[in-house]
Amino acid sequence: MNPTIPRPPADPPTLEVDRGSYWGKYFTYFPALTRYVPLGDYARLTRPRACVLGASDGKFALPLLRAGWEVVAIETDELFLGGGELDLLDGHHVVTGLRDRLAAEHLADRCTIVEQDYMTVPAEGDFQLVMGSGLWSMAPNRAHSLQALIDHAMDMVAPGGIFFGDYLIGLNDEERECGYYPETEVMEKIVDRPGWTLFENADLGIHGESHLGYEQWHYHRYAAVITHRMPPPRETAVAR
Repeated sequence: MNPTIPRPPADPPTLEVDRGSYWGKYFTYFPALTRYVPLGDYARLTRPRACVLGASDGKFALPLLRAGWEVVAIETDELFLGGGELDLLDGHHVVTGLRDRLAAEHLADRCTIVEQDYMTVPAEGDFQLVMGSGLWSMAPNRAHSLQALIDHAMDMVAPGGIFFGDYLIGLNDEERECGYYPETEVMEKIVDRPGWTLFENADLGIHGESHLGYEQWHYHRYAAVITHRMPPPRETAVAR
């Protein structure tokens, strides 16, 4: 008799952004993390920890929580934490804040909201995933160099963990010269450090968009970096 071969689950777990988020329709490489991070039963049993930098109203935090993770959500914008309404060129928007989203799905006990600049959060290397999307070029972060911003985020990653970042490549002279819209070759040097392995660093093309803070139709060249902090070598058993 042939042994029964276990079948894979019909719907293997995947990561998709929360489409109910105000930012849900905007481009991100986030779903690619499905290939790299634990999800489903494994995550629910081991409870890995993620830190989402610029968590907003939960575009990334909620999918991670649903997939079994614990999340520290760093955000200072009260509109996206507490909710509200706004009128923009593309119409009227009702924003459901992160706090209400967490409560509605009974996820608040696994998500810690930190309302401060992430550069003031101690980097103690205790997260299995640290991620941000499009935030390094934002004006408030320009108090620090891009190298310092990325260094601090990577220092928050535990051995064996992942750093993921969507970032923007310069499309005009101002962006190319300001230092916060790096080419992929520059980003590769920024994340290059001993004990880390670069998994991906890709130019993801140009996307047009209009959104809160920049309602005029505009274009960004998106890119993403995924790099892995290698775990320490395993201790080998000593023969007696």
